[in-house]
Amino acid sequence: MRIPEGGNSNSSWRLRLSWRGLFKRLYQEYENNEVGDSAAAISYYLVFSLFPFLFFLATLTAYIPYASVSTDGLLERARAFLPSEAMGIVETHLRGLVGSPRPHLLTLGLAAALYSASCAVDALRKGLNLAYDVKESRPLWKTALLAFGMTVGGGLLVLAGIAMLVAGGDAGLWAARYLHIADEYVIVLRWIRWPITAVMITLGTALSYYLLPDVEQKFKFITPGSVIGTLAWLLASWGFGTYVSHFGSYNVTYGSIGGVIVLLTWFLITGFILLMGGEMNAIVEQAVSGGKESGARASDQAPPPPDQRPSGVPPGATKSASVAEGSRGGRSLGVREPPAGGGCW
Repeated sequence: MRIPEGGNSNSSWRLRLSWRGLFKRLYQEYENNEVGDSAAAISYYLVFSLFPFLFFLATLTAYIPYASVSTDGLLERARAFLPSEAMGIVETHLRGLVGSPRPHLLTLGLAAALYSASCAVDALRKGLNLAYDVKESRPLWKTALLAFGMTVGGGLLVLAGIAMLVAGGDAGLWAARYLHIADEYVIVLRWIRWPITAVMITLGTALSYYLLPDVEQKFKFITPGSVIGTLAWLLASWGFGTYVSHFGSYNVTYGSIGGVIVLLTWFLITGFILLMGGEMNAIVEQAVSGGKESGARASDQAPPPPDQRPSGVPPGATKSASVAEGSRGGRSLGVREPPAGGGCW
């Protein structure tokens, strides 16, 4: 569906969509695709898979150089984003795993851990398919392997990136001492780590938007959601952490599980921003010359008939009268597929 707002364009990057139109479309897609419910499903799977994923990372540390230093670096990076109550749970569990490495656990038990960890990735895939208004056409084994691969690749990227940062920092410090600029180097390194961390997060987000939905992608069309989503996530993490530290009373309200509730809420924010970034990418691409139309899997393909797309009867139609009336199925909802994120594979 082409959007006529904002005038025509001779440039492939000038939107036929105003900012007001963009935010209006984002709100419509938020309602139609039940982004809040999909984010809740992702947050559940993230909490469910957190400790198996930490188990996976702790097992890998036995095979990666600078393993113990990498774990400290991982905790240092996570401490900047996670609220303190949630960080206490993560740090205690991760240090307990690293303190007693068990390489023999690279067996069927690890495969089970990866399965639970990849459920969050699979829930994100389903939400992104809704953003592009496509039904999944890939076989189950392929989507399962994709979720496994993204989970393993994410773990390796995190550990290898931090190990390289630590090793590179040590090598740079040695060179700086030789050149008698060690103090200046430490100051620069302290500040440059954060842009590097932001770039890594943006890269991981972009890869998710590129690989997970069942559509052909171009990196230029997934850049808006990746960059804006990363900035929004960093800001939201800081704001939520500040709120929890100064105003929140989760421990008073929830007692001993207050830290778990904080972690669950932070994951909910993370899932919501990831999905809205995907919605933004889809909307922007549909409003740009050379992009895919809503429901199409490639820019040179026509979308299928409306009744063969998820938007024929959007998930949100069961909750909102306005969404039901605006859907192609009207008030006669008929039969539809389960909502995104409802089950792992």
